[in-house]
Amino acid sequence: MCSVLVFSSESEKLRSLLSESNHFDSVLFIFDGGRRYKVSASSLGIHSPQDLLLPLGLGLFRNSPFWSYYLYPNGCNFHKGIDGLCGEVIRHTGSCVSEQSCHIFLDRSRSRLHILYRCEDEYRLECRRLNHSSFFLKKDERKRDFLQISWNRLNELLTVKKYRKTVEK
Repeated sequence: MCSVLVFSSESEKLRSLLSESNHFDSVLFIFDGGRRYKVSASSLGIHSPQDLLLPLGLGLFRNSPFWSYYLYPNGCNFHKGIDGLCGEVIRHTGSCVSEQSCHIFLDRSRSRLHILYRCEDEYRLECRRLNHSSFFLKKDERKRDFLQISWNRLNELLTVKKYRKTVEK
């Protein structure tokens, strides 16, 4: 039996997906023309709902014990390119960007972030910007220059927004 769930917001959908205790065995793709394909989750390399959340880099950020995620919350100079951000990584961690690490840099207002990672011999830099909100940081995260975070915290950072108060003139 198949049931269809309707959610009031994206964050409600995410909370429901992450708290799902049942296991799923397949994924259903529905295309505009009405074609439908049912594919087993194991053939796609999906083991939990969390594997579906972060499509950056063609699935490079799957929940893997081999990846390390680093957050730099104290404001980064967003005029820096890949070389400048690699220099920041060396300055804070003492080592270069490795092939299985992901570095997340926030600006001072926390409305923009850069995601730096390496795929084989290629460095990749992805940028995100929010118009009317900011990325939510926990109080202890704001006090640190850089810290290692979990894959779940990375997904939470990218999906949970803190809305700014607007001042009427």
